[in-house]
Amino acid sequence: MPGRYTHEQIAARDDKGERHIVMVRRSPIPGSPHLHGPPHYTWNDGQVLHLVDAKAGIIECALTGQRLKIEDWRG
Repeated sequence: MPGRYTHEQIAARDDKGERHIVMVRRSPIPGSPHLHGPPHYTWNDGQVLHLVDAKAGIIECALTGQRLKIEDWRG
């Protein structure tokens, strides 16, 4: 449906190789309900992750500073 958030799950690995599931949410761009804005990443109990390296697909937890690499990233 246009104008709704989209959600998906992706996999990412930490520096020890452990696999984690990350939730990706995109919100519609105001005035263009068929287009979505930048992704918002969360994991665990809704902890926020920030994309810190778009070329390599590295995301970082805002709370702990732990970094994860998104699997199959096409940056």
